[in-house]
Amino acid sequence: MKLLMVGLLVISLVALLIVLLRQRLAWKGLFIFLLHGTAAFVLLYIVNATGWVAGVHVPANPMTLATVGLLGVPGLASIIFLKMALI
Repeated sequence: MKLLMVGLLVISLVALLIVLLRQRLAWKGLFIFLLHGTAAFVLLYIVNATGWVAGVHVPANPMTLATVGLLGVPGLASIIFLKMALI
C-alpha cells in the first residue's frame, strides 16, 4: 500500500511538472502565489518579533503556516482577528 501511494505521488508530480512547463500562464500564477505567501510569512515574523499588534503572538505551527501560506495577508489578518476576539 505504501509503495502504491509513493508511486501515485511520483506520477502526480511528473504530471504537474508537465503542465507547468507547457503553459507560461501557470508560471505567472505560481510566481504570484509564492510572492503573496512570502509577504505573508514576512508579516507573520514581524507580528511575532515586534509585537506589532498589542498582546498578540501567533504561534508558528503547521496549521497557522498553511493558512498564511495559502491565503496570504488576508489569512494572517483573519488569524490575528480570531486571536484577538477569542482571548
